[in-house]
Parts: sequence; C-alpha cells; structure tokens
Amino acid sequence: MAKIDTIQLSSNNFINVGVENIIGLVVVNTHTEDVGFDLILGEPTLAGGTDTTSAIYILKSVPVPVGATFVWDDDNVLSGAFEAGSSITLFNANTGKFEVKKGLTFLLRLDTDSTAASVILRRQ
Repeated sequence: MAKIDTIQLSSNNFINVGVENIIGLVVVNTHTEDVGFDLILGEPTLAGGTDTTSAIYILKSVPVPVGATFVWDDDNVLSGAFEAGSSITLFNANTGKFEVKKGLTFLLRLDTDSTAASVILRRQ
C-alpha cells in the first residue's frame, strides 16, 4: 500500500524528506513565475541550507512553468535504497573504487528563493 506525503516549498533551502522509498513525485507550481526544483541524496545536515557539498543529484533544476505540474514516476530506481541489506556507494576517483556511503537522506528544494510549489510524494 502506498503512502502519500505532502509538503509546501517556498525557498531554496533543502528540506529533509526522510529515507522512505519515493515511488512517485508531483510538483505543482503555485507561484506567479516559473519555478525549478532539486531532489538529492545527501547528508541530513544539508537541511535548512543551500549547500550541496557531497550531494548526489537525482533531479536537478527541473523547470515547472507557471500553472504547470511535473510528474515523475521513478520506475523503482530508488526502491529499497535505505532498506536493511541495501547500500549506496560513491565512486572514489582517488582509489578507483566504489565506497559505501551511510547516513544519507532524500532532500528537496526549489532552486530559487521566494517562489512556491506544492509537492506530493508517493511512498512505499
């Protein structure tokens, strides 16, 4: 059974939306100008700020025109990423190997301050 989370975005500060699977995402532009948004994997400490140090972009600067809605169905690419036994690895160019990265979360933001959008996350 799916779970639906909703959130109102109004700035370019990241919001930590947790580690539950995201199996669908809807972003509705509720502003009077075009907006864009980002979805990343990153450290929970990125929440509340605009820093993207060590962030892994899933969606970057996705444009949503005035009055439009963006719908994304992830095709299970992210399913189970945070479940027991799963791992997320980052490539280390210095060693030429993938290394397990722990403590990541999903973070979401608008790419410009002083805009607005409604977001619906379909989760599992």
